[in-house]
Amino acid sequence: MSNPIPPIIPIPDGGETDGVPTREVDGEQVPDTDVDDALVDSAEADRVAAGSEDADDDDL
Repeated sequence: MSNPIPPIIPIPDGGETDGVPTREVDGEQVPDTDVDDALVDSAEADRVAAGSEDADDDDL
């Protein structure tokens, strides 16, 4: 049996989505159901996002 609807990431009470991973779909921000925190090196991602010259782009 297949499930055509992927599981949805729980959104905190109050509708606040700060900290909930999102992606842009058709111009709207929607919860990103494909995110896997284990695959992200947050320190390296911060350096890349900040445009740091010492960021190791080969690891991305």
